[in-house]
Amino acid sequence: MWGSLPMTPLFLTLPPGPALAGWVARHQIIRFRFPAGERAPIKPYWPRPACALAFYPRDPEALIDAAGRVTIKPRAVLIGQPTALTRRAGGADFCVYQIEFEPGALRRLAGMSMAELTDQALDAEAVFPDLRAIADQIAEASTAEAMIAAAEAWLTTRVAACGRDPDRVDWAAAQLIRGGAGSLDRLARRIDLAPRALHRAFRDRLGVSPKLFARIARLDRLIRARNADPAADWLSLAVGAGYYDHQHMARDFRDLCGVGPSRFLAAEAVAPERRFGIAEL
Repeated sequence: MWGSLPMTPLFLTLPPGPALAGWVARHQIIRFRFPAGERAPIKPYWPRPACALAFYPRDPEALIDAAGRVTIKPRAVLIGQPTALTRRAGGADFCVYQIEFEPGALRRLAGMSMAELTDQALDAEAVFPDLRAIADQIAEASTAEAMIAAAEAWLTTRVAACGRDPDRVDWAAAQLIRGGAGSLDRLARRIDLAPRALHRAFRDRLGVSPKLFARIARLDRLIRARNADPAADWLSLAVGAGYYDHQHMARDFRDLCGVGPSRFLAAEAVAPERRFGIAEL
């Protein structure tokens, strides 16, 4: 699979094994190879409602800021809750293995407030020194299954060491991701927390306020719905995702992606996976 010959693009999303249910939301492995000398397209990565651990076992990935400055990511990265669109550029031989965590899971695993990780990409091997051997195994793996097996073995040991402490705030965040929570005041009442206490707990366990987390989750639902049904009109998709009207939706695009819906779609239409007829769902 990972040899030097031309290969079929890989865009794989898989659930975790039973031992990691409630900790890991999904595994995602993406592999593209572009012709030698060709620059891979930039990926406009909209904010998603999740923290993650990502490995880059082939060419590194770069972050490009608004001024055009480039930051090269380490080969293993802890990604905190993003609050804005990021522009990402992979190499010609690009592979990322990303483990997306359930709400609050990285807080328990890392033992640090997620507010410290918001909009950050930290060297995961510096946070977890024992991860170095796992990153080596993932770099040497010949299949996607071998990558996942190495990561799950390490995570299962970590989970057993820190124990489970299901939290009502994590449950509340999961409701916001699904879009079934209703108002934030109602959600706070359902888990018996005052609004201010809910805000503090979200900042600690998720990295952002419940209001911002809800906006990010809603925009994520909308973009994935649009990718699944590109012929649908914006208003129908917006209402289905939880928006009141088109103006409400456009404001979230501007605040979270820096551009309106049309400009975002134009940029996303030339993302690397689009070259291969793939859209994120």
